[in-house]
Amino acid sequence: MSKAKILAGWIWITFIVFSQAKVIHDTPKNLLKKRVMRAFNRQTSSPPPPFVPIYDEHQAAYVKAHNDLRRKVGVPPLTWDANLTSAARSWAEQRKVDCDYRHHSPGKYGENLFWMQYSEFTPASVVQHWFNEQQFFDHTKNLCLCQPQTDGCECGHYLNVIWETTTRVECSGSVYCDDQKGVYVVCSYDPAGNIKGMDPLNPGN
Repeated sequence: MSKAKILAGWIWITFIVFSQAKVIHDTPKNLLKKRVMRAFNRQTSSPPPPFVPIYDEHQAAYVKAHNDLRRKVGVPPLTWDANLTSAARSWAEQRKVDCDYRHHSPGKYGENLFWMQYSEFTPASVVQHWFNEQQFFDHTKNLCLCQPQTDGCECGHYLNVIWETTTRVECSGSVYCDDQKGVYVVCSYDPAGNIKGMDPLNPGN
């Protein structure tokens, strides 16, 4: 018998023996731990860097939009303020969970909130949207004609924009809400105005 036939015979016998062998565990089958596949080289996302207020083109656009409209009613211009920017951004970040534009912050500043489904509004159009509430305010009586004030008929945003004794403003910029709920914008004003019954163009009178 040739060596090749003998080797083939041993391979066949080995295959039969091992194919009939049973694997026996000390641990019962129902208690064996399932194998967990581990992902290698998974990159964990790092937290976003802290917000730093910078007077950039976007921030300047909000200031300009306010001052263009304040000029129309004859009140002094506003200046940018880093603290107001931080306050506005902080509240926008807190509200990004629900994007609730009717829920104002408990801070000491005046405040305007704006919500849009997508980022389809420019800073100028956001502030113009607030200014358009002028149609509902009676400057002869210093009275809002919307009673009660509701979405689509209110005066508070307009008054914050044009309040004569307010000197500083800044806005959060566009903050995207969770779960694609929309885009949120907050503008803060100092000193706060919008006091019922007072003349917004000359509140000291």
